[in-house]
Amino acid sequence: MTFFISIPNFEELLSKWAQEKPIYVTKSIAGYSHYQKYTLGNQDPIVYDGIRAVEPIKSFFFKASECVAKYPSISPSETGEEQGNFIIVGAKSCDLKAIESMDNALAKGAIKEPFYVEARGNATIISSDCSSPSQSCFCTTLGLNPYPEEGFDINLSRIPGGLIIETGSEKGEKLISANKDLFMEASPYHIEKRDKQRRETSTKVKEQNERFEVKESFREIIMESGKSSVWSKYAGRCLECAACLSVCPTCHCFLLYDQKENGHSERVRIWDFCYYRGFARVGGGSNARPTMNDRFKNKYIKKFDFCPANFGIYACSGCGRCIDSCMANIDMRQVLKELNDES
Repeated sequence: MTFFISIPNFEELLSKWAQEKPIYVTKSIAGYSHYQKYTLGNQDPIVYDGIRAVEPIKSFFFKASECVAKYPSISPSETGEEQGNFIIVGAKSCDLKAIESMDNALAKGAIKEPFYVEARGNATIISSDCSSPSQSCFCTTLGLNPYPEEGFDINLSRIPGGLIIETGSEKGEKLISANKDLFMEASPYHIEKRDKQRRETSTKVKEQNERFEVKESFREIIMESGKSSVWSKYAGRCLECAACLSVCPTCHCFLLYDQKENGHSERVRIWDFCYYRGFARVGGGSNARPTMNDRFKNKYIKKFDFCPANFGIYACSGCGRCIDSCMANIDMRQVLKELNDES
């Protein structure tokens, strides 16, 4: 069933939930959407629609820096690192697809990443429709829509007067049923308003990506482009800063190192990126990808060939974060378009 709730009633719910667990909501800061911890009394308005947050949603489950072991071992409660249940409000369709990609790499294989699995299990995801896509958004070219269709516990659609609520899991249904008095059944008028907004947003994303249309699938393009001159053209512009990989919601490479901390030895996991010169270097100094051309190409191979071959989906959700963050103004859509045109 689809429900309707007013903004004041929904924020009453948030205040109630915030007394039991941390809640992270999206707010506008200097014109950009960011996740912030919800605190009672904070008057800054919550953004229920808008565009996806600047931060990749993976940072809730796969932290940029995290202690993964201590010697001698002590319990998480003694270190303050234990994380219980929490709620994320405002994840977009591209975020949910990115989580699916991360799940494939870290939670569904024979060997599972325990910290990621635990955080995923602790999270309740309340997604929301995208209403203000940027020029960098290209989710529709990957078969997605700018509104969630799966992967959420609850989804919000902002319409005049309030929010349309859809449940996507048993966890979400329990949250709604425990607060029935705050909801009403969505009317045909509510549904039509939501659907009209969704059509308009989808059309906008499709139209702004028409100039990047390609004849083949992204995987076919990558498989046929091994010797293309396009790689060296863009690799020569790349600054190797890895900003694009830092904000990518599907990148999951990491580095482990040991350090002393408060009388204990601990092992820390941090994000690592394949654009770094030393990423593929092994003992003895051998490097499988010694040139930037090799490393630049590797990102595309991993996202558009390796991942669909092994997991059945692209490791890209069209969120556009990489385009927005690139100091060399490299647009992934343009790279793929030129590779396709040259083949």
